Amino acid sequence: MEGFDTYRLLSDEVGEEAAQQVFEVFAGYTVNFPKKVTLFFRDLEILERFDRGETYEQLARAYRLTPRQIRYITSRVYRRRTAKRQNELNQLSLNF
Repeated sequence: MEGFDTYRLLSDEVGEEAAQQVFEVFAGYTVNFPKKVTLFFRDLEILERFDRGETYEQLARAYRLTPRQIRYITSRVYRRRTAKRQNELNQLSLNF
């Protein structure tokens, strides 16, 4: 019965067709979605909302974090994103 509950939960979230595709691909496997992946996408979303003008306090309330944690997250993700872009630019300049 557990598999059916999982299927129902997934189909409620992503739709019947997408849920069916996931089950066809992963049938018989144990699938684990690491928390790190979830946090990665959460952090990107926080930075996007911050870039659109939301304050640290607003984001802290929305994500049940402290403003200090939000400042840390935005700073860390911004540095990572900037480093990635810089690396991409360096790779482009090496190709010329």
